[in-house]
Amino acid sequence: MRKLMLFAACAMLAAVTQAAQVGWGLAGGTAYANDAYQFFVIGQNGATSIATITALLDAGTSVDSYAFGSGKIAANGSANVAVTASGKTLDAGTYTAFFVVYDSATPTAGASQYVVVDGATGLTKTIAATTANVTFAAGNASSIINDASNWKSYGDVPEPTSGLLLLMGVGLLGLRRKQK
Repeated sequence: MRKLMLFAACAMLAAVTQAAQVGWGLAGGTAYANDAYQFFVIGQNGATSIATITALLDAGTSVDSYAFGSGKIAANGSANVAVTASGKTLDAGTYTAFFVVYDSATPTAGASQYVVVDGATGLTKTIAATTANVTFAAGNASSIINDASNWKSYGDVPEPTSGLLLLMGVGLLGLRRKQK
C-alpha cells in the first residue's frame, strides 16, 4: 500500500511540474480604462471556439464559467496578469486564446456591447513539456477596440418595427367582435 501511495504521489508531482504557469496581457487604450475583460483559452473551461462564446453573448447568456481569467482594464489602458499572479496552468500542447472586452465595468450587469480581440500572434502558444511559464499577449489592440464596427450588441436587441406590429395585432384582436 505504501508503494502505491508513493507512486501516486510521484505521478501527481510529475504532472504538476509538467504544467506551464500562464499569464496574459492586453493593451487596449485608455478610452476603455476600468472596463471589464474576460480571457478565454480554446479547449479550456468548455470554450470550444470563439463562435461558441459569441453565440452565448449574443443570446444574453453569461460566459463567466467559460473564462480562463478576467479583470478590468487599468487606467493606462492595459490588462496584464503576471504568470506568478494568475494561478493558472496549462499542460503541454498548442493553445489559442482571445479576449472579450465589454463597455462596462462588469461583463453581465450593465454591459450593452462587447468586442472580441483575437488573431494576434501572441495569442497562439505552443507549450512543451519543459516550458515553465507562458504569457498570451494581444499586444496593442486599440485599433480593434477603437473601431466602432467591431463592437457587437450584448444580448437580444428587439427590433422596434416587430414590436409595433405585434402590438397592433393584439390591439386588433381586442377590437374584433365574436361572431356566431
